[in-house]
Amino acid sequence: MLNKELVLIICSDGESRERVIATTHKWGLGPVSCSNLDDARSLLARQHFAIIFCSDTLPDGDFRAVIRTARSIPVIVLSRVAEWEPYLLAINSGAFDYIACPPDLVETERILCIALNESSRIRQAAQMAA
Repeated sequence: MLNKELVLIICSDGESRERVIATTHKWGLGPVSCSNLDDARSLLARQHFAIIFCSDTLPDGDFRAVIRTARSIPVIVLSRVAEWEPYLLAINSGAFDYIACPPDLVETERILCIALNESSRIRQAAQMAA
């Protein structure tokens, strides 16, 4: 059996979480979900994830703490706010991309594909450096 790439989904909004989970399943990935920063940190300490989807706000923090914890893993921010200022804040904070919620399935697939390529490139570069 092949190991599936894992995707961490940190989101307390059920509709958004389910849409991202459906997209990751469609791409043959293994979604793992939680709803807060503390659980996300615990999961990141135990597992390797190819990509992270994270709500812009969490009960115990926000996406910036996830970006700091994730280091080189592409983080895609999920937000109910579809405006330039929050988008720019996310990108300037190190997010890979930003999706307005509820996530559009086609847009989520497009960003997921690009993020998977980036994750693969980062992993290959790390292997070559080792």
